[in-house]
Amino acid sequence: MFKTILQHYRIWASPIRQQAMADAYRPIVRGFLAPGCAYYLFVTWGHWHDEHGLHLAVLGGISLCTALCYALFRYFLLPEGKTSLGRLETVGLATNLLMYLNVLAYMLLHFEEQKLVYFVLMAVVFSTSGVTLRGTFVSVAISIATLFWFAAGLSAEDAARFAFIGVATSFAAFGMATLLRKAILRQIDARLYADQISMQDSLTGIANRRALFGHMEMLVQEERPFWIGILDLDGFKAINDIYGHSVGDNLLCQVVTRLKRHESSEIVFGRVGGDEFAILITGGLDCQQVEQFGANLIATISLPYEIALLQLNVSGTIGFAHYPTMGKASACIYERADFALYRGKQNARRSTIIFTPEQEEQMRQGVELERALREANLNEELHLVFQPQMDIPTRRIMSFEALARWQSPKLGEIQPESFIRAAERAGLIQNVTKILFGKGLDALETWPTDVSISFNLSAQDVADRDFIFSLTAQVFARGIAPGRIEFEITETAVMKDIAASRSLLEDLSAAGFKVALDDFGSGYSSFAYIDRLPLDKIKIDKSFVRKVADSATSREIIAAIITLCRNLDLKCVLEGVETEEELAVLMPMAPQIIQGYLFGRPMELEAIVPLLTQNKAENARLV
Repeated sequence: MFKTILQHYRIWASPIRQQAMADAYRPIVRGFLAPGCAYYLFVTWGHWHDEHGLHLAVLGGISLCTALCYALFRYFLLPEGKTSLGRLETVGLATNLLMYLNVLAYMLLHFEEQKLVYFVLMAVVFSTSGVTLRGTFVSVAISIATLFWFAAGLSAEDAARFAFIGVATSFAAFGMATLLRKAILRQIDARLYADQISMQDSLTGIANRRALFGHMEMLVQEERPFWIGILDLDGFKAINDIYGHSVGDNLLCQVVTRLKRHESSEIVFGRVGGDEFAILITGGLDCQQVEQFGANLIATISLPYEIALLQLNVSGTIGFAHYPTMGKASACIYERADFALYRGKQNARRSTIIFTPEQEEQMRQGVELERALREANLNEELHLVFQPQMDIPTRRIMSFEALARWQSPKLGEIQPESFIRAAERAGLIQNVTKILFGKGLDALETWPTDVSISFNLSAQDVADRDFIFSLTAQVFARGIAPGRIEFEITETAVMKDIAASRSLLEDLSAAGFKVALDDFGSGYSSFAYIDRLPLDKIKIDKSFVRKVADSATSREIIAAIITLCRNLDLKCVLEGVETEEELAVLMPMAPQIIQGYLFGRPMELEAIVPLLTQNKAENARLV
């Protein structure tokens, strides 16, 4: 019994629930005050006509004071916005007291037996307008007690009649008050539950993006310093693709379990995306302490996971930013933490990156780059250069990779990796792809029919099936053989939705187009994609080739991939071959196709036909 009472008290004492009750009753009280003010102004006018002397001063003064107080309560004590339950209850009691004083003063000066019913009516009004049960109890009790006091001066029969009315009114008033509050509280609890659910991640049970941003907004309004971190899991997407969503969801839940070991009153975790988590830290931690905390988190989540008889490993990279030293708005701080994470994913995976002034400058340049892209005449400013791919057994140039270039009148020549990322962020990548693809087809039409072109697709391109087939429609409209077009994709481009990507690539392959997997070996699960995607060619990442002269491991990896491609009837391209020394090391492995500065740097369109003519002549002399 005591535990039940204590539980109900804790529910009642919850600040969130009390605020919700205040929000629910505030319109009721404010709605009562406006007509109440008008009513007592009318009563004051009536007293002015009907009363004289001391009676006018007392009754008119009380009614006018009541009207003025009701107006003050409505517009100053209960203005638009949040109101505490305590203030609302106080205003409610004061409102009832003023109403009671008006009736009491009138009855003391002009006692009329039939007007004792006013105390009954007041009790009913108090039962519906009272904010809390204790306030309602006090108001109704005073009204009914006053009824009994006046009735005591009547005849025994009349006193008994009013006593019965008072008792019945008490039961009715408390019954109405209880039922009304139960109905309101049910609505409040349902809304609080819905709010709670809407603030929780449905899979892991921790705060979601909406809750975290709400918390940050509150801290910003209170001008309380905080750190916001974004943790991105390294290796999760590969596990989710290979073993399925059930294993992936289980893994995410286990990651959250480990994160919550570090949770405290000053540290809150939330899930903001598929495998992205936010870390909100209040208090006075400095950069070094935050960096150490991040390192501890990464160490915790990097330990092996046992799921469904599998031993799985993931790690993480974290970007942190601080309010107010790194920004004055929650969205601004979050954007900087995300940029720090992005830099970490690029250059320092499995580490904690604190946002720096250098990164601020990089962000500024990125914004400037996006603005220049939006304002650019892309048809005029974008162009392609082409790098040859040499078939080693025949020494014939069989294909060219189309490489994007942007010559901006405002910014000069921009590196491809910079403006491609900017175009993706700005939502302009498909426009860029469409323009460059058209220029690539223009170039292809000037080449011999036995020479093909390789064209890179971004992750956003691959995700839009209709857009890809708008590109292939250009090929058919020009009468170009689809076998001369090779689409290069990366692991990143297909990993977000492997099933949809596979379906798209299968349709492209069925239509006669070629598909190449670029940067092979740089991801987490490239071998898995060989089996799951309809590939024609594998391009070994240049990071292996650069180390081939000094690293036996790199040589073994390259040899193994070349053999694998040969056994699977896939073409294999070695990217980044720049020296004769590298070529000499690679030749015993019997490479099929090589692309690199040794056989040709990226060149303008005008240089292609002369190069092909020269290559054909050299091969003729060898024959």
